[in-house]
Amino acid sequence: MEVTRRDFAWAVARAGATSAGAAFFSTWLRAAPPGAHVHSSAPPEPDRFTNYRPQFFSPSEFESLTAFTEILFPTDDTPGAREAHCAPFIDFVVHSAAEYAPEMQTSWREAMAWLGKSGFGSMSTPQRVSLIEAMAAPERDPQVHHDGFATYHLIKEATVRAYYTSRAGLIDDLNYQGLAYLTAFPGCDHPEHHKV
Repeated sequence: MEVTRRDFAWAVARAGATSAGAAFFSTWLRAAPPGAHVHSSAPPEPDRFTNYRPQFFSPSEFESLTAFTEILFPTDDTPGAREAHCAPFIDFVVHSAAEYAPEMQTSWREAMAWLGKSGFGSMSTPQRVSLIEAMAAPERDPQVHHDGFATYHLIKEATVRAYYTSRAGLIDDLNYQGLAYLTAFPGCDHPEHHKV
């Protein structure tokens, strides 16, 4: 069964409704890596995920998932999946799904089994990047088929949601300022856009 974006959103919402979810998400949303240069007025928080122990994935699966998410969202001049703690977020949501969406866990077991069979865990970073590019090919060209596309799609969707709802993605990368309103609408200041 393919897990859709809506399914994953429901899983996040349901996981957040549990008492363990409230504790996890409040920590995860505030987390910033130690020594990180933060571009916001939000107060810095200590990194509580340094010694995170996966609850759903095995240690080797979690290592592969972490590497995969960091290739999708690498750290450069903006935070990446590592700083956003995408892998712990995914692990927690999938672990919590046992109560209300066990089929989600089945999809993730199948995805991690596919990654394991591909040898992803023992590949070098360039080999991993090459494999992910091949897995993603059907996204760019519908005529192309790759057996790992479902795995790629599942991990990508969850990583995007994790990244853009984290402190690193929402505040540090997108520079979200909270619920503010504009007192003026200055419009575009590019001269080429002033022609009607």
